[in-house]
Amino acid sequence: MKKTFSVLFSFCIALICAQIKFEKGYIINSNDVKKEVLIKNQGWANNPDSFAYKTDEKSGENTGTPSTIKEFGIYNDVKYVTYNGDIDYSSDNTGDLSSNKEPEFKKVSVFLKEIVTGNKNLYSYQGQNVIRYFYSDSSSSIQPLIYKKYFFNGNNLQIAANEEYINQLKTIFSDDNNLQTLVTKTRYTSNDLNKIFKEYNSKISGTANKESFSETKKNSKFNLAVRPGFNFYSPVEITKTFSNEGLPSKTGFRIGVEAELVLPFNKNKWSVVLEPTFSLYSNKATIRTNDNLYSINVDNYSFISIPLSVRHYMFINDKSKIFINAGINALTIKTSSAKDFSLDYDGYVFDRLKLSSFQAFKSAVFGIGYNYNNKYIIEARYNTGMNLFEEKGAEANLKYTSLILGYNIF
Repeated sequence: MKKTFSVLFSFCIALICAQIKFEKGYIINSNDVKKEVLIKNQGWANNPDSFAYKTDEKSGENTGTPSTIKEFGIYNDVKYVTYNGDIDYSSDNTGDLSSNKEPEFKKVSVFLKEIVTGNKNLYSYQGQNVIRYFYSDSSSSIQPLIYKKYFFNGNNLQIAANEEYINQLKTIFSDDNNLQTLVTKTRYTSNDLNKIFKEYNSKISGTANKESFSETKKNSKFNLAVRPGFNFYSPVEITKTFSNEGLPSKTGFRIGVEAELVLPFNKNKWSVVLEPTFSLYSNKATIRTNDNLYSINVDNYSFISIPLSVRHYMFINDKSKIFINAGINALTIKTSSAKDFSLDYDGYVFDRLKLSSFQAFKSAVFGIGYNYNNKYIIEARYNTGMNLFEEKGAEANLKYTSLILGYNIF
């Protein structure tokens, strides 16, 4: 089984790589010459340092960098412009704050993502542990909007923020009195800054209908699905107790409710999945020890598992997609009244093996599936072993493969 899943995993990684394709776009080089090209769309979560492009389907790959490309875009998706100037890389993580209120600028040459286009333009830069915003208009080049968290007076128990961007926005929109009130309520977030820039641009003739390249791609999505199915349990070997042949393979019912958050990058190919699942397992075996026949029995053992997984989609066409996921069972809770496995001889129970009430982070899940029209789902999933008994004493690792059918409610 492990070998099968290793081969399956390698195959899926190859499929993921094959999903990244060249799409229609353009570049503007350092000589201000615009050219139609095909750009390798990697759905960048952070701003790229470089990108690959081809002049046509048959040509070789070229690499674009801020030193050679002034602007590039993928049609109906995203646009980046080159910025040569200051960026404050100060972390916003509480444990990494400095005591300096002023931004600690570094001269850089990077690609900025254009998120609002119009009379006033808004850009963003996202790197490791940092996100910064910038603006420009017809009369000024790209400038940073200044925001920085810091320890007030060097006291790491007091956190303050340099919100100079508020004063900058007041100046930027000084010709619109109605926006001055909105400026004071604008937080240093993509949503708030996007709102005020778009509201201003909508009032300027000829810019009301200009949209961001990436706006239609950036939002997270939420899916909720009902997923019944069957668990195919492997034979269970009972160890660290009397000699026995264990329990045979068995089939049981399962039903889950899956909550999926589709992440707003890489063209919605990644998601985080939480699926509380109810499963039922019953089994019985007759074993021979020293020419005597004994019975071991577990009756109507039920449990709820809560796996937390990461999922990747591979699109076949607009309606069909394959997905793979991997995760961990964050919590497994016994829900049946059964407290133990009973061992009996000729109807007389001579031993009981106590069942575990709950387990946390003790097993993993791996799955591959198919989704049609974002409504109908089928998945095969493998669950690694979890010990049915209390941690001390006997062990019985329950492993199973699940066949799941799903329907996406919304």
